[in-house]
Amino acid sequence: MEHDSEYILTASQLQSFQELGYLLIKGFLSESESLRLQRWAQEIYDLPRTEDVPWMPYEEVNADGRRVLCRTENFANTHTGFNAFLRGTRTTSVLEQLAGEKMVLFKEKINYKLAGSGGFDPHIDANAYTHVKNIKHLTILVAVDEMSSENGGLEVVQGSHLDTIPLGGDCCIESDWVDNHKWVSCNLQPGDILVFGSYLAHRSGANRSARDRKAVYATYNSVSEGELRNQYYIDRRKLWPATHLRKDSESYAEGRERYAYGSPMLTIDAWKYAK
Repeated sequence: MEHDSEYILTASQLQSFQELGYLLIKGFLSESESLRLQRWAQEIYDLPRTEDVPWMPYEEVNADGRRVLCRTENFANTHTGFNAFLRGTRTTSVLEQLAGEKMVLFKEKINYKLAGSGGFDPHIDANAYTHVKNIKHLTILVAVDEMSSENGGLEVVQGSHLDTIPLGGDCCIESDWVDNHKWVSCNLQPGDILVFGSYLAHRSGANRSARDRKAVYATYNSVSEGELRNQYYIDRRKLWPATHLRKDSESYAEGRERYAYGSPMLTIDAWKYAK
């Protein structure tokens, strides 16, 4: 992949981001780059689940009642390809033009959304990381595979970043607000990217198709806010460890509320207590 050349946004793209709260860039990766990304994502999926690894895999219980991999976090530092791509000039230049300042990688994940896997409830990201610092962040979604409403692709409310969005006790958006706003499906092809900010209302449905799909989400904060990545993952590893590292004697209630609200990861607890 060509990581070291800047990607220059147009004035209309910058204006669209300000008005809508997100920016979709078609064909950010070439066909060959997209194929390489698919290979890298599969490599992360196939990583061993042992006690001494830095990456953090999480499971869910799918529609068939099976435990399946839902997500892997914290892999960029140990994967040469993802490290170069997510921290490279081409990727960060897009974010820096939108933010107006230098940006640094805060966290990253791959959501696998296998066939029959669940969705994510309507939420915003602004309240997700305040325990570390009240950062104003940007997230870049990179489509590894095709994303649509059928397979649980991202849905957004255009311009919602300019609204005051009410959140419920579960940290997700209150149902009245959800029901009274228009949700737009963001259909992406492999190699497309979508950038959105802290206050954009978004959600995704279950994968009702017969095909698995993967998507990379990388979140960045401004350099002026400091290097916060290590602090974030130290806290996450303590309060919400990878599924295979959970102890039956622990409830992980604080971690569940902080890191898993509105997500399919909560189904593991329901499965455990139903046994």
